[in-house]
Amino acid sequence: MNSIESVPVAPARVFKALSSDDLRRCAPSIFAEHARPGVSSRYTFVSTAQVVALLGAEGWEPVKASEQRVRLEDRIGFQMHEIRFARRVDLEAGAFQVGAARAEMILQNAHDGSRAYRIDAGLYRLVCRNGLTVADADFAHVSIRHVDVSADAFAKAAQSVAENTPRALEAVAKWQGVQLPQATRVEFARRAAGLRWDADQPVMKLLSPEKLLTPVRYGDAATDLWTTFNVVQEHLIRGGDRYMGYTAGMGVRRNRTRPVSGLNEGQRINKSLWTLASEFANN
Repeated sequence: MNSIESVPVAPARVFKALSSDDLRRCAPSIFAEHARPGVSSRYTFVSTAQVVALLGAEGWEPVKASEQRVRLEDRIGFQMHEIRFARRVDLEAGAFQVGAARAEMILQNAHDGSRAYRIDAGLYRLVCRNGLTVADADFAHVSIRHVDVSADAFAKAAQSVAENTPRALEAVAKWQGVQLPQATRVEFARRAAGLRWDADQPVMKLLSPEKLLTPVRYGDAATDLWTTFNVVQEHLIRGGDRYMGYTAGMGVRRNRTRPVSGLNEGQRINKSLWTLASEFANN
């Protein structure tokens, strides 16, 4: 039987920008035509669709979109949504090599008055297909109030993200060169689990850190910090890890970790993991 390392690396892939129809299917709230009824009279409505066009003029194309799940009917169509953008030059360059990291911009907004426009720097790694959000501790995010929305404001935000990109990619290169002993990798996974679950939750005692270090796919068996960070991140965000637990009245049962579905929670965990990895890189 072949070892993980002996399996050939997958070829490069080509990525394309999302069309307006794609965005509408993924997150209809992007195209709201007015604010949620009942918001403050001071709220200035600016459709996210207009912002997509503004960022397009700055060379950024949407590549992923999602929206928050809501139960209240009057919030449907106005809820928080998130769009990830890639630079047009990166998309036009053609193939994107498996294992490489690509700079992205992450935009969050809501049309119910619950938040301002927020832009963060991010990275995308093809192997895990999970977007990584760069922590505020390293790269400050940009918030734009609805009353301040303008082409100039988003041009400056796009420029800020572009200026941060080299530092983010430098961090990746540094982490790739940091080899971690097994005991250190286990400690990283243990502390990472604490970013997802509270200490008193059963999963913290029943799910071993080693489980979070198990490569999900070929190519992720390396022990450097960058690979370790990505493997653990995918386990925490996507869930699906089995563990045994005792439930009163039902005895021992098989449990499975749940995926992170909330946009805010996913971004919080991503940022916290980035900060944790930065700490390990500097030790």
